[in-house]
Amino acid sequence: MAFNPATAALPAGLQNLINSATGGPAPPASAAQAASAPTPASQAELARSLDSLIGTLESDPKRKELVAQLKGLLAGTQSASPTVPTAPVSSGQGNSDLLGTIASSIASVETDLSEGRTPLHYWAARSSAAANELWTILGGGSREPFGQVLLGLIATLAGWGACAGLLVYLRRRVSARYGWKAALEPNPTSFELLSFAFWRTAPWVIAFVTVALFMRGMPDALGSTLGLVIVYAIVAGLLFSAICLIVFSAFNTAHRRVAVHQLLAQSRWPLFAIGACGALGDATANPVVTGLLGVNLAGLVSASANVAAAVLIGYFALAYRRPVTHLIRNRPYKRRRDHKLATEALDILASLWHIPILLIAIASVVAIIDARGSEENVLQPSLLSALLLVLTLFVSALLMHVTRRRDTRAHRRAPHLMRLLRFAITLLTLLMWLAFIKFELDLWSGPIARMIKHSAMTPSFKHALVTVIATVFGAWFIWILCDTAILNALGPSSSRSKALDPGVRARTMLPLVRNAVFTTVATLAAIVAAATLGVNLTPLLAGAGVIGLAVGFGAKALVTDLITGLFIIVEETISAGDWIEIDGSHSGIVMDLTIRTVRLRDGQGAVHTIPFSQIKIVKNLSRDFANAVFEVRVPFTVDLDEVSRMIVQVGADLQADYRLRNEILAPVEVWGLDRFEANWMVVKGQIKTRPLQQWSVARAFNARLKRKMDEAGIEMPVPHMRLHTPPSGPNARSQPDDGGEDEREQAIDGNSEPRRRPAATTTPLELGVLKEPPARRPTEDQKGSKSSPNSPGTDTDRL
Repeated sequence: MAFNPATAALPAGLQNLINSATGGPAPPASAAQAASAPTPASQAELARSLDSLIGTLESDPKRKELVAQLKGLLAGTQSASPTVPTAPVSSGQGNSDLLGTIASSIASVETDLSEGRTPLHYWAARSSAAANELWTILGGGSREPFGQVLLGLIATLAGWGACAGLLVYLRRRVSARYGWKAALEPNPTSFELLSFAFWRTAPWVIAFVTVALFMRGMPDALGSTLGLVIVYAIVAGLLFSAICLIVFSAFNTAHRRVAVHQLLAQSRWPLFAIGACGALGDATANPVVTGLLGVNLAGLVSASANVAAAVLIGYFALAYRRPVTHLIRNRPYKRRRDHKLATEALDILASLWHIPILLIAIASVVAIIDARGSEENVLQPSLLSALLLVLTLFVSALLMHVTRRRDTRAHRRAPHLMRLLRFAITLLTLLMWLAFIKFELDLWSGPIARMIKHSAMTPSFKHALVTVIATVFGAWFIWILCDTAILNALGPSSSRSKALDPGVRARTMLPLVRNAVFTTVATLAAIVAAATLGVNLTPLLAGAGVIGLAVGFGAKALVTDLITGLFIIVEETISAGDWIEIDGSHSGIVMDLTIRTVRLRDGQGAVHTIPFSQIKIVKNLSRDFANAVFEVRVPFTVDLDEVSRMIVQVGADLQADYRLRNEILAPVEVWGLDRFEANWMVVKGQIKTRPLQQWSVARAFNARLKRKMDEAGIEMPVPHMRLHTPPSGPNARSQPDDGGEDEREQAIDGNSEPRRRPAATTTPLELGVLKEPPARRPTEDQKGSKSSPNSPGTDTDRL
């Protein structure tokens, strides 16, 4: 029986049934051998086979005989089935897990490849058969000689060209006579669009219809048929290009004009090629053309044209993605403002429009190469797949848009609800895509789809996929619940009921607890998923136990750090952001805490990393409140009550300052006179401030107090020394001592030169005079002066 595409497209069981009923020959061993047959198929033979089958089914004796034959065939098949060799099964596991099933499926695919049941072998055999049919036509072995075929082809093309040229000439004369414009104006109306389409394509379409009607009454000839097929492809390309350009021109408004101009200038010839290739593939699949050219040659030309059209469609989607995106997205401002939901939907569609086009192109190419002769059944499933893909993408984008992060009050107060919503939408999106994949497998009936649906690995793969997805989403849901509980426990909603700021507490505790919980949940999920995939976890768990035991013995210091750090964090001794001093040697602000160390940054910017085991004493300056303690030195001659009132007034001024009022927690406290020193009195007090604000408040207090004392005429006392020297010379006793003319005084401070009395009453002193004079035994003359109240020896040495 010769190769016939209709017969090849039938199921193998129906072909066997037809051959058994009619007594015809057995079907070819493979499609490749059938395709290599040089003679064309006979439709009459297929009709006779079907008639014989119908007669067999209508006759009771013949039907019973056929049923008996089928039962015998079934019994023979069952008896022969145990002898079929099977793939070896590994002991212990078999194909119950996913990895074993994948291995057996790979072995099955290798068997098919070794036996030659691949699209490559099929198309190689069909190309060989098509070459034989072509050589038959060129050699004149068909019903018509090659010269007659060529003459009919040229005559058809010439007649169509002459008719179209005459119509174009008449169109130009009429346009020039009545002043009609052939070009399309910007912002055209519906009538202008239809007029442009008519005048652009009418001559070529009318010429094609005229030639087709002229050839209708003539007998079928290969040359004229080929010419008509070529004309049909050209006209279809022109018509498709014109329609697309008209559609593009309808969007020629506002911000779309650049995109429209680019499409009109560059996309004309690609659109023409797409339409021409599609029409050529459709025309060569016609039964008349197939009978004249040959089944294999016509099928090869049709498949090549369809593949070319699909590739050109994919090229157009990639090359003109941005212009078409602008056509879809750019709309007038009023519509974008009043219809925000439609605008967002169009934005999503504009960003995804090329994906279904690419899917149609890829699916068409794969189906044509893999379907083995069913090219005419590709368009409908491709369009349905593209429509379903667009719908799935659109719904997925809308769902993801719902979960877009928004900084609203409700989301800030209940962030866990947003996380649960995101979890539910992600799960729903995944289920949608799984349903889309299942629908695609049911829609396409090629060998690849049949292998996936009926393979031995499919049940195991489904079970493993469902288990892994359930494990991942279950772990995610548990993590959301645990994380929400941790956030609610460690981050209270208000700091009024907590002495510690919840933000600081969260920054300290959350990273440690959350990391521990996340590691635990992720580890358990990974173990369950690996067990589902067939991985033997016993060696892994045993090795992890041995490694953990070795690390426990060799990391005693690490364990000490962990335990000490755990107690420090739980007792809230240190928190992130605190200013602390550790053992009197390290001080700074706490940058972060890990499970082993604490990191400080001191006032100079240096970072100190200290293990918890090295911490003995911690001085924390950032808890609850702080006190800015001050000491004011005043002269002995100043009234203490006046000084106290001055300090209280300065504290009131600080509390009235808008820059410091929030940092001061209580009015200034004046404790009173604290102590006496050599040259001044010390008045002490404090100001209660927020943590870490005592230094800034103290600096402001000192500056304001200095200005107040200057205004009151109170001089800040400075350290000084008063020295008294005994008189020298024979007339020293007779010289009057009027209030200290003989005393030599020198006041020394840290930033000024020594100040001396006028030369009339003092004598210059050497630098050595600043030292305390050595103790000398008094002479007889000096003994009487010690009891005098004005004697230098009676004055105080240091004030």
